Amino acid sequence: MVPPTYDPKPATLTTIQWEDEKTFCYLVEIKGISVGRRKDNNMINGTKLLNLSGMTRGKRDGILKSELERSVIKSGLMVLKGVWITFERAKELAKEYGIHDMLHPLLE
Repeated sequence: MVPPTYDPKPATLTTIQWEDEKTFCYLVEIKGISVGRRKDNNMINGTKLLNLSGMTRGKRDGILKSELERSVIKSGLMVLKGVWITFERAKELAKEYGIHDMLHPLLE
């Protein structure tokens, strides 16, 4: 599934300090959605990642609820809120839903 209106131009990578978690977070913004990767443990914001695929909220939430290794962030900056999943699982989901290439360099 290729998300509609995807522009294949290179994504911009930025870094922010995540004070509550005492780490830094790398962000790639695509189609107005910022997908984050923690510097300390490489976890990826699975909520934002799956939003890129254009799937429904219900399907996204169902996938993320079944993740064995996850961390739910409910407070803080909007770009940091969501369900964070392991790096390897994020790569698998990105490939499965056709969004891996647009997330370069975050998933490298």
